[in-house]
Amino acid sequence: MTQDEIKILAENALHQACAFMQDALGQKYGDIAGMFFTGEKEDEIQAIFEDYIKTEIRFKELPND
Repeated sequence: MTQDEIKILAENALHQACAFMQDALGQKYGDIAGMFFTGEKEDEIQAIFEDYIKTEIRFKELPND
């Protein structure tokens, strides 16, 4: 998986997480999430998701014992 693909996957994960919470709260629009997850907050969460994805990839590639 390329770095660009990892970045897109992490971005989609954030969008899906927000959509999941909005659905549970009965929120029909994503405007608040769009304002909340801007700039530094978005960058921090994006980096966390990217690190998580890379960790999953590393463990997936380990040989089975």
